[in-house]
Amino acid sequence: MFRNLAARVPDGAAKLVSLHPAELTALLEQAWNLRVNPAPGMKLPPTGHPDHRSDTPGIAIPQMPLPVLSPPSLQGANPDPAAPFTTVLTNTLNVEIGTRGVRWDHLIYAYMIANTRIRPIFRRVVHELLHGERFGAPQERTQLWLRNTEELFFREPPPFSITTITSQARPSIDTTERQAHYRMFGMDLNHGNDDNSPYSYVKVAAANKEFVTSFEELLRETWIGFINRSTTSGANPTDDAKIENLARTLNSQLLDRRRFGNLSREELYLVAMMSWFHMTLENNNLPIIRDLRAEGSTPEQVLFKIAQMVGLPANGLADHYFQIADSISAVLIAIETGTLQVPGSARAFYDPTVPNNLSGAMNTIITHWSAITGHDVKAGKVAVR
Repeated sequence: MFRNLAARVPDGAAKLVSLHPAELTALLEQAWNLRVNPAPGMKLPPTGHPDHRSDTPGIAIPQMPLPVLSPPSLQGANPDPAAPFTTVLTNTLNVEIGTRGVRWDHLIYAYMIANTRIRPIFRRVVHELLHGERFGAPQERTQLWLRNTEELFFREPPPFSITTITSQARPSIDTTERQAHYRMFGMDLNHGNDDNSPYSYVKVAAANKEFVTSFEELLRETWIGFINRSTTSGANPTDDAKIENLARTLNSQLLDRRRFGNLSREELYLVAMMSWFHMTLENNNLPIIRDLRAEGSTPEQVLFKIAQMVGLPANGLADHYFQIADSISAVLIAIETGTLQVPGSARAFYDPTVPNNLSGAMNTIITHWSAITGHDVKAGKVAVR
């Protein structure tokens, strides 16, 4: 979310880092309040659907102090400098064309970025900067990043905020994060505690434990369709009906976990947190990266340099996780809409000539999923005797 906003504003990352923590919190509240909803007169889909994530209200931004309503550092991104904060956000947040509001990334984006070990690594960066000068004295603009990072992601969020997903009932953000991923995808993060011991938490029964099986089958069938998309004679092993059925299965699995808006608040916060760290790695011009002398040509290279400095190894496959995150988020949101499970929709997964197709995203996912999991989905299923 922060990353998408930064990409739409000139020098966006530096401007976001320079905001007051209250402004960034207000930005997340506004994103929640501007979430996609059906146009007047259209049928309201079930709560949890991508076009109706939740009915839970956020804080009414107009009631907040004036500096939060009109942050000067963002006004320059809008043609009208006097435009209200709502207009600025509407024009710069990740607003999907043809929809009526903000569409943040899918929870799977947060899962993929978290697997690089990005949050524990930055937690150590924050610790070192706050407890000494091992990395030197941080310059003033680095201290802005430091304050915002600590306030937003390494302390209790403010009361009543839509981003407050910890309490006495669930005191650990680490547990809340892992439970959300396990419930939605039946998968745990690929790392444990900082000392490499397993992270222990309760794995609830209501979890999509068949997600990986169904999703990998969809990838296999999509690859078959892609390599046979131009076949006009002879046998064509592409099974459009199976692709549509797998899309239907995944749609049901994902939306079952989202009934009545479940996990929507967790998704917003976790996506925002991972996008903040991801945005930091993507911008060599940020003072925090220059102070750490960690500049690199890719987020993976920057992460590896920082990880070495703090003594906590990043995931060796970090580049694959960064590469897959956007594509798999877009595909799962599309599947959740339900438009890809009707007869005739299968070609959108593998045929680049079909309008609004997902073939590019699917090919990216197939390549990096295979590298991450070690499951060669291009090879097809192996029959067990």
